[in-house]
Amino acid sequence: RGERGAAPLALCVLTACSAPNLSRTVGKGNWELHGSHGGPLLRPPGLPPVPMGHTNLGVRYGVTDDFDVDANVNLLPFFVRVWETDVAGVVQLYRRPRKLAVSASARLYFFGDLDDAPKVRLYPQLGLHVGRPLGRWFHPYGGLLLAFQFARRADATPVFFTPFLAVEFLMPPRRGRQHGFGVHSSWTNPWTDTDVIVDYAPPRGALAVYLTYRVRFGGWNR
Repeated sequence: RGERGAAPLALCVLTACSAPNLSRTVGKGNWELHGSHGGPLLRPPGLPPVPMGHTNLGVRYGVTDDFDVDANVNLLPFFVRVWETDVAGVVQLYRRPRKLAVSASARLYFFGDLDDAPKVRLYPQLGLHVGRPLGRWFHPYGGLLLAFQFARRADATPVFFTPFLAVEFLMPPRRGRQHGFGVHSSWTNPWTDTDVIVDYAPPRGALAVYLTYRVRFGGWNR
């Protein structure tokens, strides 16, 4: 049961399971709480495609002005007796206040089966993130994620390419915090996996859509 349940969850990882805007680090001593809901598109019988209902909650903290630590947990796997969490480091490569910002991330996803512990699967992921505010409250961003498989079949794809494009709407800061709402979309290259239940044609890859939210405590003028 755990292996069958892990198949669509692994797909979620490979299509960018947590979806915060990482193009700007939050700054030393600042932090944020963020969440996203959605996932790869699936087609229930007789219905149009809808995003798989993954709910991710996370926190990010600024260790230095140019380095953040980010961690997330996915709530959906618990319903199929699987747990999934991840941890990442985010490095600012370039930034101009309220203009272009570029960052890089290195993330490690952890999967475990609650019925057959301590089985654990690991997925490393590298990311490049680019964002530029248009005005004070409209912030488009995008980038590219590369996820890797350690254990795989001979015909499976070793690297998954996931370009993403998103937009975030920011609220004016109040009482030392700022809220942001966004829509995040991504596409992952085609691969072979007969266990995945989502409806996608292998020649076209997999599309994912997330709704995002974050509240940041300091660092919004960076």
